[in-house]
Amino acid sequence: MSSEQSGLTGSEGDELVASAARSRAADHAMAQALGRPTPAGAATTVGYLDGLAAREELSRLDESELIRAARAGDERARARLVEAFMPLISSVARVYRESPSVDRVELLQEGVVGLLRALERYEPERGVPFWGYAVFWVRQAMQQLVAELTRPLVLSDRALRQLARLKDAHRGAVQETGREPGRDNLVARSGLTRDQVDGLLLAERPARSTDEPVEGGVGTFGDLIADPLAEGEYERVLDAIQAQQLLALLSALSDREREVLRLRYGLEGEQQSLRAVGARLGLSAERVRQIEDRALGKLAAAAGVPRP
Repeated sequence: MSSEQSGLTGSEGDELVASAARSRAADHAMAQALGRPTPAGAATTVGYLDGLAAREELSRLDESELIRAARAGDERARARLVEAFMPLISSVARVYRESPSVDRVELLQEGVVGLLRALERYEPERGVPFWGYAVFWVRQAMQQLVAELTRPLVLSDRALRQLARLKDAHRGAVQETGREPGRDNLVARSGLTRDQVDGLLLAERPARSTDEPVEGGVGTFGDLIADPLAEGEYERVLDAIQAQQLLALLSALSDREREVLRLRYGLEGEQQSLRAVGARLGLSAERVRQIEDRALGKLAAAAGVPRP
């Protein structure tokens, strides 16, 4: 095993324990709300983390035997293997600790998933150290979690590696010049194409919530996002078909599409905003807009009305 710093003790260990306590409290609250038995087992403590960090590293022979037993389906061996490599998994998680949307416990959980995924694919006869092989899967699992929780788009492993190169280039440029680099500078330093740099910079921009308040108290960001085609498109459809034809067309839509159109255009009551429909259906305002657009497209196609 490697002798990388574990990061399981000190302030980071305290943070991890606090995070685990919050997760345990949420689990208990959810179990009570569902009328289910509360989770059993001891909560993570600083003493437990200290014990993991203070353990002696496995010898090559002990590691091989533990891996062999774990691959054969021995649950206790799998648990021991996870505990043995938890300090190293934690050291990988430290790279992503600045991500505000990702909890440290979630990172460790994904790291364990990556470790077990590596265990399934590991071939001891090749002579490669287990951690040298497993660290790729651990890092990949954490990268996927960070990508899913912090970006509006889920990036591929290749794109994540390119983004890491771009960030290194940006960091180096700022350190050398003391100012933000331009696109051409980033292209030259990273070795990526202009299109790749532009795409990665757009993907790295933080997403804005449609519920984000607008300065001045005039509503939310989602209220300002208007589809200039939606209202006119609906009127054009109504002009081309009769009311009974509209009802027949609505029956060809999915239940969710019909519900969105009924609420948005007041077919059975008052018209409602994207945000209000989303709150009623448990969807984001952007998702409601997408469903509405798709449903209007189906109506226009069925009525033979070309969309602009």
